[in-house]
Amino acid sequence: MLTIFTPTFNRGDHLIKCYDSLLNQTYSDFEWLIIDDGSTDNTKQIVKAFQNEKKITIRYIYQKNAGKQAAWNRAVLNANGEYFIGVDSDDALMEDALGLFFDKYISIIENNKEVIGIRALSKKESSQQADSTYSIDNEYSINSWFDEFGSRIYGERIDILKTNILKDYLYPVTDDIKFIPEIWFYSMISKKYKFMYVNKFLRVFFDEHGDNRLSRSSLEKHAKGHLISRTAMLKNIPIRYFLRNPVALAKTIIRWVQSSYFVIKNK
Repeated sequence: MLTIFTPTFNRGDHLIKCYDSLLNQTYSDFEWLIIDDGSTDNTKQIVKAFQNEKKITIRYIYQKNAGKQAAWNRAVLNANGEYFIGVDSDDALMEDALGLFFDKYISIIENNKEVIGIRALSKKESSQQADSTYSIDNEYSINSWFDEFGSRIYGERIDILKTNILKDYLYPVTDDIKFIPEIWFYSMISKKYKFMYVNKFLRVFFDEHGDNRLSRSSLEKHAKGHLISRTAMLKNIPIRYFLRNPVALAKTIIRWVQSSYFVIKNK
């Protein structure tokens, strides 16, 4: 029913938090698909030890370092689950959260063709508060991600997505593009699909360290990916949502100009 995808690169020691959280789920109809993006540490041995315990289904795929978005694409194409969650190597799922979401919410959206999935809350470990303060009036609501973007108060959440739809929205990575900001994905899918926003926690992310966090990668180093993302935003996000969030509009234009400059400079 579900594929839990974890990308990892030289973060083998962090995987235990994620693994332990999966063991704490009463819902068991899932596979844990780990895409190792060229690690040179002990990641393979750590995953093998998890597999030897035979407590959950774990699939491990090693690839030459190609970036998180390439790992995402590979996971989507190799996923066996009808639904798909991306859980980073240093993230954890809330205790027994999968049971709640699959027992209560998935049935509401499974036959709704305009909804790509569920967008749930993520708890910041350092503050024990939701990272995203975008709120809805009820326990759940079907909204466009554009509404979240226009609210000015969007932040990290976690998605349970329909795998078959994801296959139509693979990141446009190439050998020389290893990072594309995830906002590319949201601006693309939101032209056609909505989310069920649920005011329940599904994930906790540990923010006390920042090693290997791609979101902090330099603009110049990943200029092509940033340009792809910013171009998609300007093309896909309706102007009325940018007008609700003028700061984001200004940042998007500035980043588009900066990344364009670096792409030309580095030719």
